[in-house]
Amino acid sequence: MKISSLKPGDTAYQLYRHKMGNTTISTLSVWRVSVKEVHEEHVIASVNGNAPRKYRERDVAKWKKKEPILIRSRMGYSRLATKAEKEALTSG
Repeated sequence: MKISSLKPGDTAYQLYRHKMGNTTISTLSVWRVSVKEVHEEHVIASVNGNAPRKYRERDVAKWKKKEPILIRSRMGYSRLATKAEKEALTSG
């Protein structure tokens, strides 16, 4: 995503990979990003309801415009859905 494609009031999504407690199993989380201000070189945004702060182009490049679909396993971790899984969810 580019800074030029954002405007105040937009919602973007940030993926965050982290460990599940004191294990080696990693999971994926999606955080909602609320854009407050857009400037030429940076964006003022609030991630997951926290206080707004400045994000530069390298941070904004990792954000997604559409909310990613996560698949949760029986073990408890989450992963991104494959193309086939996305098609099955939208068709059915």
